[in-house]
Amino acid sequence: MEKLQSKILSKWVLPVVAAGVLGLASAPSAHGIATLSISDGLGHTLNLSNSSGAFAYTGALGNFTLNITSGVATSDALLPGLNFSATGTGILTISLSNTSFGALAGSINSQISGQTSGTTAFATFADAGNRLFSISTLLSKGGPFTPGAFSGTASATYAVPGPFSLTEKIVIVQSVFGTTSFGTTVKDPVVVGPVVTVPDAGATAPLLGLALLGIGLARRKLIAL
Repeated sequence: MEKLQSKILSKWVLPVVAAGVLGLASAPSAHGIATLSISDGLGHTLNLSNSSGAFAYTGALGNFTLNITSGVATSDALLPGLNFSATGTGILTISLSNTSFGALAGSINSQISGQTSGTTAFATFADAGNRLFSISTLLSKGGPFTPGAFSGTASATYAVPGPFSLTEKIVIVQSVFGTTSFGTTVKDPVVVGPVVTVPDAGATAPLLGLALLGIGLARRKLIAL
């Protein structure tokens, strides 16, 4: 009896539930190795990469002292969240990039917030050629932000099936000695698929109702047997 019941449930119920789960989510695609590149425009550069996407660095770059940490890109994050602080004088260009992104269900949302003693701006780029640090397509930008606390958000869609690369670029200009610190995120917010409904006594029932209908059919079939 148990074997027969299991067979009926597998035939009627499990395919229905599985179809609902697959309709709401899909496995993320494998990306390349996130890489961070920093330049002061005077011949001093710093390149950091980690297969986990996490960075940590404290030290000097030209006329700047840097303190950098990041978190691993998880959930809906496309690039690792970057925490950055620079003290000094001059111009810094910070680029965070990764490759091999596939089609995205929603928009690419970029966010930055922090405090600057100079001027700061950011932009997000995509490249259908899947090249690291390529800025062939501008997705969004924000700033320039002037001295004091600042915050900016921007979003864009990119209808390319992939693989493609994403690059986040931040530029800091400090004409006098000072500090700029900020945190950034680049995300693809999770988009939940539409709820599947079926007629039910003049009303509609969600996907769970369809699964319960499958259980009812299975029970009736079991009784008939």
